[in-house]
Amino acid sequence: MMWNSGTECLGGGLPMMMFGGIFMIVFWGLIIWLIVLAIQKLSPGDKSSKTDKAVDILRQRYSQGEIDTEEYRQRLHELTDTN
Repeated sequence: MMWNSGTECLGGGLPMMMFGGIFMIVFWGLIIWLIVLAIQKLSPGDKSSKTDKAVDILRQRYSQGEIDTEEYRQRLHELTDTN
């Protein structure tokens, strides 16, 4: 009686090992990609772009006369203060 590893009935040997290796690379690549995607979604993002947008809106309101010079300077200081 000969011992059979069971791979011969599935086509076995080298093709199955290659498929398994490729599958593992794809699987772990997908897991790493999902982790990176989750970190990007949960991170607070680029605060400087939000500040730039707020400063642009403030400048627009000032140029249209909605706010006076004192309020403009106060709000600009609050937006650009890094502390």
